[in-house]
Amino acid sequence: MALLLAGIGIHGLLAFTVPNRSQEIGVRLALGAQRGDILGLLLRHGVALGALGVVLGLALAFVAGRGLAALLTGVSPRDVATFLTAGGLAVSMAFLGSLLPALRAIRVDPLRVMRVE
Repeated sequence: MALLLAGIGIHGLLAFTVPNRSQEIGVRLALGAQRGDILGLLLRHGVALGALGVVLGLALAFVAGRGLAALLTGVSPRDVATFLTAGGLAVSMAFLGSLLPALRAIRVDPLRVMRVE
C-alpha cells in the first residue's frame, strides 16, 4: 500500500510540475530536441526525486529500526535484503509514477505552447 501511495504521490507531483515546464519543453522541441531526449529528461527527474526520497527514507528506517529492535521479530534491523528490496521497489514506483506525465509532455505542440507567451 505504501508503494502505491508513493507512486501516486510522484505522479501527482510531476503531473503538477510538467505542465508548468511546458513552455521549456516546447522551446526544446522547437530547437530540435528529440522527443526521446525530453522523455529521458523528465523520467530522470522523477527517478532522481524518488532516489532522494529512498536515501532519506532508508536512513530514517535504519535509525528507527535500531530504536525498535525489540519489536522486530524474525527480521534484523540491519537486514540489507529488506532495505535493498524496499529501495528498489520505491525507485520503480517513482519511475512508473513519472511515466504518464512524461508521456503527456512529449506530445506538446511547440507552436501552440510558444503562442501562449
